[in-house]
Amino acid sequence: MISPTERAALQHIDDEELIRWVQELTRIPSVWRPETGEGEEAAARWVEARCREMDLETHFQEVQPGRPNVIAIYGNHPGPTLMFEGHTDVVTEGNPSLWTYPPFAAAIHDGRIYGRGANDMKAGLVCALIAVKAIVESGVKLKGNLLIGALCDEEGGMIGVKDFVARGWADRVDAAIICEPEENHLCISQKGVMWIRAFIHGIMAHGAMPLTGRNSAYPMARFLTMVEQLEADEIARHGAYPHLGQPSITPTILLSPPRGYGEPQNNVMPRSTEVVLDFRLIPGQNVDALAARIESFLQEVTAGDERLRYEMEVLEVRPPTVTDPAEPVVAALASAYTDLTGKEPIYGGVPGSTDGTILNWKKDIPIVTCGPGNIHIPHHIDEWVSIDEIKEAARMYVLAAMRYLGVENG
Repeated sequence: MISPTERAALQHIDDEELIRWVQELTRIPSVWRPETGEGEEAAARWVEARCREMDLETHFQEVQPGRPNVIAIYGNHPGPTLMFEGHTDVVTEGNPSLWTYPPFAAAIHDGRIYGRGANDMKAGLVCALIAVKAIVESGVKLKGNLLIGALCDEEGGMIGVKDFVARGWADRVDAAIICEPEENHLCISQKGVMWIRAFIHGIMAHGAMPLTGRNSAYPMARFLTMVEQLEADEIARHGAYPHLGQPSITPTILLSPPRGYGEPQNNVMPRSTEVVLDFRLIPGQNVDALAARIESFLQEVTAGDERLRYEMEVLEVRPPTVTDPAEPVVAALASAYTDLTGKEPIYGGVPGSTDGTILNWKKDIPIVTCGPGNIHIPHHIDEWVSIDEIKEAARMYVLAAMRYLGVENG
């Protein structure tokens, strides 16, 4: 049941402002373009301005040139701190001519806002800002603190959240709501990820005289069939995890020759072949054992031929995360959803990793991923977000914050 104090705070949500803010932020292109150095700075400045207008303690911190984090805090209490986390970067819009509406126009049609980043995840970030604004304007006295983290580079190497952790901000966070697009479902688990890059090197030769060299493509082909069998073995061993499904191993990059090894030619046998493997992990898998198996396969396909050698590098590992549904932050969101909609919350899992992965892994912060936006729309042409879901998410965040932190005399 929504209390009178909560209802008073909800009345401070201005839906016209909410929609306008989503449009404004979506209209700021924040694709990281290393060739020009353009990135998230303009979007971060917009977030910073909104936080300062609310008179929040606001910090603008450059992680790399053109790639800042914005951290804003409401409250200075000894109680717990709840973080609303979002990212300001968006993926490339691709070919703008393929879009029904210009990718950064934030056009409204049939109850949706269209634009690159509207779904993933500027709408969720704006909902967090609007929720905090409603709480501030209501004058409600929380028994704890709110922290907004608008971080850079979630779509890449996650340097934003890593910097957030390295600077000590995460040390003050007791729980986090990751505002990614999940149709306002409560996602309490996330798959982990491991990326491995491997090279097999042979000897370049003329395509008409292959015996004068050693083709790297054939041993790579044998290696990939071993990887495919390893995936089947892992699925058989671990099965499907609730909300996450099966683990997977996907070759995502396959180049022969690799970048920087010369241009491919019809009559040139490649000296080297490169592959990147994308592991999506569920609880129970052992990343060290998996990496060891991959190296053993490389050893096997290059053994007995001094003309062949391999290289292997583990690029990154982020473990899977699981949050108990009884965690207070999950319970707060669940009750908020039920009281607003009259329905039971829908629980789910995230097939990829988020900034919340780093918060949970590095600092053991309980996380729940919950935000507006169709789960399958991120990174698509004609990306969109439902206006109804935006309105619902902002209200869920208000109630969840008040219920997680507690209200004095409320």
